[in-house]
Amino acid sequence: MKADRVMLSNIRESIINIYKNDTKRFCLAQILFIASISFGWFLPDGYRRGLFLLAILLLNKSQRKVDVMRYWKGLARIGGLILIALFLWVTLIPLFFSVEPFGERILGMARPIEVFLYCVGVMIFAKDDFFTKNLCSFSIISAIFISLFAFTRRLLLSFSAIRDDWVFGMHAALAGLILSSLLPWIFYAICSKNTDRHRRIFYIIALFLSLTAIFVTYYRTIWLAVIAQIIIAVPLSYYCFNTNLLNHKKLLVTIIILITTAFTYSYHVSFTVRNNIARSMYICSDFEAFTSRRGEIWVEAISLISKRKLGGYGWVSYDDFAVIKKHHPHSSYLEAAFHAGIPAAILYCAALLIFFLLALRYIFTKTKPCSIPYVVSLMILASAVAGLTEAFFFVSREYLIPFWSMVSMLISPLFVKRKLEVYYDE
Repeated sequence: MKADRVMLSNIRESIINIYKNDTKRFCLAQILFIASISFGWFLPDGYRRGLFLLAILLLNKSQRKVDVMRYWKGLARIGGLILIALFLWVTLIPLFFSVEPFGERILGMARPIEVFLYCVGVMIFAKDDFFTKNLCSFSIISAIFISLFAFTRRLLLSFSAIRDDWVFGMHAALAGLILSSLLPWIFYAICSKNTDRHRRIFYIIALFLSLTAIFVTYYRTIWLAVIAQIIIAVPLSYYCFNTNLLNHKKLLVTIIILITTAFTYSYHVSFTVRNNIARSMYICSDFEAFTSRRGEIWVEAISLISKRKLGGYGWVSYDDFAVIKKHHPHSSYLEAAFHAGIPAAILYCAALLIFFLLALRYIFTKTKPCSIPYVVSLMILASAVAGLTEAFFFVSREYLIPFWSMVSMLISPLFVKRKLEVYYDE
């Protein structure tokens, strides 16, 4: 009992010391916020919000102040203003122009406001190397965890083609997009010169498991998004870190052999895989077959959008208005226009493009920290490609909050309040 009292006393004293020290309290708040973002891909809303709220409550008034906008210049300023315009539009326009009852319009504001608050949180917390270091560590852990978890779950289900029975209640397409969004962190972990041989082997195994889990989503769109990521990741990894994924030839050859074996086996035993691969071959010769006849869905979506060009329909269910009953119009860009009007779709496309270019600019001008623009550029690429035939504009908060939080880091104090400097590795 005495030992327990001593331990509790020590814990209480440590908490008091942290709370009295502004610097330590800010660091603890940063860690809580980083956890809410890094693990937000699969954390339930309540836990993620709790971490975020606790992080904000730990700060004093001066630490909560956001003064980053006056440092935005050039492309960063354009990106920041487009992001603000996008959030304001999708928050306010459905409130006034939606076809929903007024009470539902009020409730519909919650999601974009919550995403916007996390982006504001980025402007508060993303300020120093401590943030960058812990963000990388937490995100790599998150990437490995969900890769192992997703692979194991699919293995236990004998790689079932059922699309709704996925990790953390996700649909297969969203699970694939989240995996592809976390995949760049594994690329970074493999390429970093600070990674020793044994950990690198572990990361490459995690890469194999992640790619396998993505493969058994059985979504051609996700496959193409990941292929695009890998094609871009190889030269970017060399430019960012003076190394690349191809440097580890023996391990990668082993993985290629394993993937080829698994692919060949699944091709012969699974109709779903054969059908997907056959349709993928039609991308140039028969686009309708490649997209599973999505052309009809897109034509109908465009027809619906043309009736409410400016304000859209609000946060209603798409299949309430569509004759072809689908949950969404199978395009992120058409989905944005359907819910919030054509201006929302334009702002959404502009945001993805500007922030992708901004990430590349940081990479090519060698702006520290290199890991974040490297990861964000690949995340945006996956989302933009996958969004061509699937809808990820209005999905669950588990995807929207981490995605836009990571994107907004490119205009945070971490970058815009620092001078450009040459780096070689982190």
